[in-house]
Parts: sequence; C-alpha cells; structure tokens
Amino acid sequence: MSTLTTRTNPFPALADSGFTGLMRSMLNDPLFSPNLARVGTWMPAVEVSENNDAMILTAELPGLEEKNLKINIENNVLSISGEKEQETSDGPPAKAFYVTERYYGAFQRSFTLPRTVDVDHVKAVFDKGVLTITLAKLPASKGRKIELTKG
Repeated sequence: MSTLTTRTNPFPALADSGFTGLMRSMLNDPLFSPNLARVGTWMPAVEVSENNDAMILTAELPGLEEKNLKINIENNVLSISGEKEQETSDGPPAKAFYVTERYYGAFQRSFTLPRTVDVDHVKAVFDKGVLTITLAKLPASKGRKIELTKG
C-alpha cells in the first residue's frame, strides 16, 4: 500500500526569492516557454439565466468547431463536452510563439437541472463561438395567477 506524502517548506519566505524565484517565474511565463501552448483540460466560461419560460445557459467556446461539441442530458444532468484542437502542420514549425494565452484540449462541464426543466424541450444553438442552450420549463412550474373573488 502506498501513501501520498506532502512536503512542506520550513522557510516559505525564501522559496520565491533569489535565483529559485527567478527560475520559477521564468518557467511559468509563456514568453520564456514559447513552444508550450496550454494543452489539457480547460473550462469554458458559462452564464445561466432564467425567465418565465426557460432557463438559458450560454457558454463561450471560441475557436471550437461544432463537430467537436457534444451535449447530453441524462438523469437530469446536462453535460457539455468538447475538444479544441491546436493548429498543427507537418514538417518544421511554421511559427514560433512568444506569448500564448489560448487554451487547447478537452473540456467537460456538467450541470444538475432542477425538476422544473422539461428535458424533452431543450434547444441548442451554436453561433460565432457561443453555445446557447434553452431549457424550457414544465408548464406546471411556470405558476399561474389566481384571481380573487368576492366572498
């Protein structure tokens, strides 16, 4: 049986000073690692809003192609996943990066839906790098106005 050991630094104030701090900052700066793009798991920014008829989820997915996007609802959980591929070329590198702040690779976001969502009436639109998912509400969850009568 193996255990996970956490190492602690007894002198944290010295950890980021001097040569060690300089090297750490250089290695974490994209300017000093020009060929290392951010590849791996990333999370697109989302926004969830609601009106009387539906919940609306929007996700920013710039540079993603529609063919690399998947949307699924199972057990009242909405899952959005996809992969943004980095441009590649055969042969020698076509360009050298000096700064790169773009993300590449796979992502997945999951959202538990409230019982008020009608999972049979969900619409998704992908336009200009923005995914908009409209989750219609069940008629019973919209509420109704009750008229008062004189007694």
